[in-house]
Amino acid sequence: MTRLFAVALLAAVTLLAQRPQGASGPARGGARGGNGGVGPYDKQVVDAAAADLGRTLYAAECVDCHGPTAHGSDKGANLVRSDVVLKDRFGSQLGPFLKKGHPLQSKKSSADLTSDQVVNLSHFLKQRVDDALKRSPTGINKVTGDAAAGKAYFNGEGKCATCHALTEGTPRTLFAISAKYPDSVNLQQALLFPGGGGRGGGRGGGGRGAAGGAPSPNAVTITITPPDGPAVTGDIVQLDDFDVQVRDADGKVTHFTRTPALKIVKHDPLAAHHEMLDHLKSSDIHNLVVYLETVK
Repeated sequence: MTRLFAVALLAAVTLLAQRPQGASGPARGGARGGNGGVGPYDKQVVDAAAADLGRTLYAAECVDCHGPTAHGSDKGANLVRSDVVLKDRFGSQLGPFLKKGHPLQSKKSSADLTSDQVVNLSHFLKQRVDDALKRSPTGINKVTGDAAAGKAYFNGEGKCATCHALTEGTPRTLFAISAKYPDSVNLQQALLFPGGGGRGGGRGGGGRGAAGGAPSPNAVTITITPPDGPAVTGDIVQLDDFDVQVRDADGKVTHFTRTPALKIVKHDPLAAHHEMLDHLKSSDIHNLVVYLETVK
């Protein structure tokens, strides 16, 4: 018995010695050091101290547009309903979004925020989401708005009708959209983020997929025109400050070194949606959702 105990103790010590420094399991309680292995559907437990720091940052850089409780204003969207915030875990979604450069009240770029500031802001926004759920028995799943105002925005200021019809069989139709998204919150997120969760990617935004199937109608493509050759159009394989690679419809990948003479034009089918996020009011969102719920 003594020998078996000694062997077991030695094995345990060996495992501890091999474990990476600081590995203590998933950081489910939300401490401020990242997601720590948290799964995509795990709930982020708000760290009150981090949320207080996030509140200070929010007041200094975000409140003018998104309102004192993050429910939006005439100048900014309702962050409590934001797809980025709802899916975020300790800055996992919020960080990459802010790194793209969102204007702050100080006129600085959000790309300059530190990782700690992003995590603190994440805790504050999660706190606002939790507060919204506590105040209403149905939480954020309750959407209120004016269907008539939503229809007017759809056909007028919002310019939605220039791309989307409401009749069956037409390109980009919204026919029976309420049946496809019977939950108003899911309908809202599909309206704001039709590409699946953000403002579109820098490496193709979908393309043909891993299996090489039919191209996605939302895929971001580019047309490259060199100074001494034919133009090439296709999915983005690589696009940075030095090189660009594009895959054409036949699957051929062509590489170019970036020079001032190399012309690059980006084609984003969802560009209007991405631009809309910067000026869409919370009332417009609610009105549109309520209107689209009437489209059978």
